[in-house]
Amino acid sequence: MTLTLITLSISLLILIVAIATITYKSRKSKIQPSQLSRFRKKFKSNSRLREKLKAQFSESLMADPERNIQIGTWDQENELREKADIHRARLNKYGHSIMNGEKFFMEAEGKVYKYTPKGKRKYI
Repeated sequence: MTLTLITLSISLLILIVAIATITYKSRKSKIQPSQLSRFRKKFKSNSRLREKLKAQFSESLMADPERNIQIGTWDQENELREKADIHRARLNKYGHSIMNGEKFFMEAEGKVYKYTPKGKRKYI
């Protein structure tokens, strides 16, 4: 009789611990997502993808001074600043850059100019 009572109380204790553990884990997973799932969510987010595409586009513009940097009235201020910075950096690095279809050049002294249709330098 005592052996049955001890076995019954041990099995009841194991059952209570198992239920408490399962309940705790299920509540914890609902409240706080794992670090891996948070990383995945952030890594795959639309804003992250937009930033990555923007960085790739800026790098491609920076690498080739012959690519036209198009500046329009629809651009926001931060985009205008970034495009102007890329244009200045290309002038400093390569000595020439194309912006809005016009080719600009930079002298060794840092003066920026473009050629007129008559072939003369027009300093800016």
